[in-house]
Amino acid sequence: MIKIDKDKFEKIVLAATSSTAEVFDMMADRFDVSKAKLKKSVFGSVIDIENLPDGINADAERFICMDAFYDAIPMLDLVLTPTGFGIINNTNLSPASRDRVESLRKLIKECADDAMDNILNGLLGNTAWSGSGYAKLLVSSLYYTSTQLKDYAGKQDAHRSDLLSLRPVIYEAEELIVRQISAIMFHHLLEQIRQAALSDYETLLVYSLNRAIGFHINNQKDGFKRELDNAVNLMEGDLDKFTVYRDSDAYQVKHFEYYKNEKDDSCYFFG
Repeated sequence: MIKIDKDKFEKIVLAATSSTAEVFDMMADRFDVSKAKLKKSVFGSVIDIENLPDGINADAERFICMDAFYDAIPMLDLVLTPTGFGIINNTNLSPASRDRVESLRKLIKECADDAMDNILNGLLGNTAWSGSGYAKLLVSSLYYTSTQLKDYAGKQDAHRSDLLSLRPVIYEAEELIVRQISAIMFHHLLEQIRQAALSDYETLLVYSLNRAIGFHINNQKDGFKRELDNAVNLMEGDLDKFTVYRDSDAYQVKHFEYYKNEKDDSCYFFG
C-alpha cells in the first residue's frame, strides 16, 4: 500500500527535512498528482497501485516523493503579494543560489528517473502486466531503461531522461535490425523480455543486438554492422534454437533459391 508520511518523505528526500510539518503539508496535493501520473502511465487498471507486487511498492513511493518534490521546488519559497512574487522571509537562512537549486532539481529528477526504471524492471514477468498495453508501450524497444545506455553505449551517467532524448537514434538502429532479423523475431524478443522468459540463446542474441545499438548511438557504423552480422550469424548457426526467425519472411527471402534450368527437366529451355 502506498503510504507517505512525513518521516518516510524526509528519508527519501533529504533536502526536505524540516523540524516542522510545514513543507510536508504543502506537498499533499503534489503527492496525489504524482501518484495519479504513475498509475496512468504504468499501472492503469491492470495492477492496483494500492496493492503492488513485492519489491515495487518502495520504488513507487520513491518515485512519487521525488517527482512531487521536483515539481514543487520552484514554488516552495515563493509567496504572491499585491506587488508580485517574493521569497519567503527567513532571518536564519539565506536563499540558495539559482545554480544550487537547479543542481538539486537535476538530482531529484534523476532519482525519480531511476525509481521509474526500477519499477519497470520489477514488473517484467508479472503475468497481469506483461501482456498489457502499458507493457507494450513502456517496453517497445530493446533499450527500455537507462541501464542499457550504461551497459552498452558507454553512457555511465545516463538516466531515463537521457534514454528518452536518444529514442530517435535508438529507433533508427532498431529499424535496421528489423530488416535483418525480421519484425516478427524482433517483437518476439520484446515479448520475451516483458515476460522475463528469454532463453539462454535469446539472451545472447539480445546482448549482441544491444551492443549493436550502442555502436549506432555512438555513430560507429563499422561496429554496428559487425555486431549485427554477429547476431544474424548466431541465429543462422542454430536455427532450431531460433525457430521464429527460421519461419520468418526475412529468412525465406535470404535463402530463396531461384529456379535452375536443368537438362533433365521436362521444361528444359535450350539457348
